[in-house]
Parts: sequence; C-alpha cells; structure tokens
Amino acid sequence: MTEQTVERREPELLPTLSRSRSIPGWDLLRWRWVRRWVHHPIFPTIFQLPLLILFVAFAIVAWGYYTPEGVPGKLYGQANLVNLAVWGLWWPTMVAAAILLGRVWCLVCPLELLANGTERLGRRLGVRQRRLSKGLRAGFAMLMSFMVIQWLIPGIGIHRVPAYTSMFLFTMLVGAAVVGFVFRDRAFCRGFCAVGLLLRTYGRGGMLAVRPTSGGPCEGCAARDCVSPENRNRPDARSCPSLLNPARLDRNTDCLICGQCIKACQPGRLSLYLRWPFSAADARERQAPWAVTLFVMVVSGFVVRQLCSEWPAASAAHLWVPRQLTEWLGGSQYGGWIQGAWTLVIVPALLWLVLGGLALAAGAATNWREAVRRMALPLALLVAAGHLAKGLAKFVTWVGFVPLALRDPTGVESAQAISAGTLPMPGTILAMPAVSLLSTSMIFLAGWLAYREFRLTDEATARRFLLPVTVLTSFFAFLTLGWGYLAS
Repeated sequence: MTEQTVERREPELLPTLSRSRSIPGWDLLRWRWVRRWVHHPIFPTIFQLPLLILFVAFAIVAWGYYTPEGVPGKLYGQANLVNLAVWGLWWPTMVAAAILLGRVWCLVCPLELLANGTERLGRRLGVRQRRLSKGLRAGFAMLMSFMVIQWLIPGIGIHRVPAYTSMFLFTMLVGAAVVGFVFRDRAFCRGFCAVGLLLRTYGRGGMLAVRPTSGGPCEGCAARDCVSPENRNRPDARSCPSLLNPARLDRNTDCLICGQCIKACQPGRLSLYLRWPFSAADARERQAPWAVTLFVMVVSGFVVRQLCSEWPAASAAHLWVPRQLTEWLGGSQYGGWIQGAWTLVIVPALLWLVLGGLALAAGAATNWREAVRRMALPLALLVAAGHLAKGLAKFVTWVGFVPLALRDPTGVESAQAISAGTLPMPGTILAMPAVSLLSTSMIFLAGWLAYREFRLTDEATARRFLLPVTVLTSFFAFLTLGWGYLAS
C-alpha cells in the first residue's frame, strides 16, 4: 500500500452519492487562451509572486502604527491602507470567492508559494521532512489558528490596529516558511493554514472544479502521471501536491485548483470545469469530521456576533451577558477576552444545543453528537451566507475609504481630520436597507440549499432536519432584516 493511499484514508467520510458520469460542466480548457494559461510553466506563480511581495510590503508598512490618540479604533482601521486592504476588502472577498468558486484563493495564495519554496530548500539541504500526522490532516491545528485570530478581534482589536495586522502577516509568512521547511507534501495548506478549514468548508460547492473528462478517460492509464511519486518534486507539471487522486475527484474539499495535475496528465484526460454551484454530482458526507463540525460550530458563533453588530439593539442584547460578567469581575481590560469566549465558545454551544435538540426531537439522530455531525456541512451553507452578508455590509462601508487610504497610506491625518470634523466621513456605496434586503435574500436561498444538501445526502431522513434548518434560517434572516428595517 502506498504512502499516498495511507494518508488519504478517512474512514469517517462516507459518501452517499456516487459522482455522475455526465459532463461535469463547461470545460474551460476548450478555450485556447485558458488552456495556454493553465499549461504555462508560470501558472499559478504569476499570481502568487506579486501577492507575496504585497504581503511582505504590507507587513513592513504597517509595522509600528497604533491608533492615534483621540481617534476611534474603527475609524483608524478603515483609514489605514493595510488594515483597509486586509480586513475590509480581502477578507470579505475571500469569503465570497470561496462560496462561489471554491478554493480559488488557494490558487493565488502567496503563502503556498512560500511554503513550496522552503519545502524545496529543505529537501535540497537534506532535511528529513516530516509527514503530517492524522490529527493535523484532520484540521485541528487549523481550527485552533482560526479561533486564535477570531479571539484576537475582540481581545486586542487586531482588525483595527495596523501594528497588530503587521504582526499577523509576519506570523503567517514565518509560519508558512517554517512549516514548509520542516514538513513535506504541501503541509502548510493541508494542516496549518488559519483559513484552511474555512476554505475547505465554504468551498465545497464551488463552481470551479478539476475533474476527469467524461467517459472515464483515466481508466487504463498506465503512466498515472497525476499521482506518481516520481513527479511530485518537479518544478512544474507535478503530480498532485496535496496527495489527492485527480482521476477520482468527486468533491472540492481539498483540491486547491493549482492545475499541476492537468499539466502532468496527458492532454484531454483532466479538465477545469465551470458548473452550477453546489453541484448534485458531487459526493456528500453523511457525517462531517469532528474538526469540520467544531469549525462550523465556532464560526456560527462568530457569524451571530457579526450579524448582531450591524443592529445596535441586537448587539446590546447579544453582549449583555459578557458585559455583566466584565462588570462583576471589575476589570474592563478583560472585557474583550470575555466577549471572545462568549462568541466562540458559549454562544455556539447554546446554539447547537438547541439545533441538536430539535434534530433529536424529530428522530433525525440517535444522540446529540451524531445530530451535530450530520447537520454541520448542510448548515455550513447558512453560516457561510451569514458570513457573506456581514462581509457585504462591511465592504460597502469600508470601500469608500480607498481614495483616502491611497492618498494617506498611514491613515493618521485622514482619521484625525474626520474625527475633528474637517474632513467628511466617506459614504457607503449601497444604502443599508438595500444591503439588508439583499442579505436576507441570500439567507433564505442558503436555507433552501441547506435543506437540499440534506436531501442529496440522505433523502429518507431529510425532512427530519427541516425544523433546525427553518429555525437557523429564520434567526439569521431576522438579524439581517433588522439592519435596514428594524434598527432605529
């Protein structure tokens, strides 16, 4: 048994649908210019290298800048170019791209390029590089990394202080370099990336997908260049760096759409397809792995906080308990950390206790653990829609600061002038009632897609999950509708 087979064995993933043998979608490689780009040796480095330079530049430029005295933290975060680009523009765009296109960010991610470079350096220097353990492959380190970042938001305001953003960027750069040097086989992307579980979970239904062409062209292929260990260390046209078997891809969970297998394979056997989102041809897991389940639970608490933040009354109600606890402890310096615990631990636990209880009451599972694992991936669509809704509200508010940030990259003068009233606050590009209505529509669409996921996974038990889907959809829709129509 090969090492690749051992690493990819995941007994808890139980596909209940076989992949359709029909044409997977629109073959983008039929267009000559797309085919030439994908097969070119500089793809995808041509996208990754400029972004790597930009990451390093952002980390250097933002170093040492803290919120000026007398300026609100949020205002300075919006006025500073690095903070604006990272938290106001890149983060919402990455979430939207993952939901619609799959792991397309991984295609252009500069950290993958850096980790790949240090992995090659370590191999050249004779370093005995380690293989990822089962726990790391499952995603528990990625879960912890994501939680740390989200805890730092209320804890120290990492998203509002350029110096903290600089530290975050340097940490990601150094982490990718070190992991690539010590581990092998795209270890940073597969086991350590802070947004890896987000991209893996949100990107499952992406419209871009690498699949074998119709008719089973890989059957009878003797070369197996797309999985051959001998090809894995090539500079280009490598066998899958993520240790997948491209000939058997039936989901987008782990594929980074890097195109290496397409280059390595004989022409016409693998292709890059554009298809409808959340394709029914993809395999579904009856139960999500525990790392994914916990991620969906944690991020659901974060999304609830984000949805409440656009509605003052909802925000006050949501934060009432942590504020009372902060006052009781008598230490306002702990308030942000208490809010983080409330958002990432307590609220998710309460929310999923209710959702799991509803599923148990309907006879959808035999115990709470089974219920939450069965609900995690379908309800992740609703969580992703809530995340996208908040991203939209943030984007339309923050993008107006771009001209100011380009003129004053540090943001100090602009923020001080706005605070003093000598410079007007940039307007939003879309009124909040419109954002509210659009976001509520997305929530309802996601609710329908979530129920569809239950049906595609197991038609016999799908109706038993209708109540949890309805409750979570209604809760999120109530919050987004409140932004524009209930908030005073």
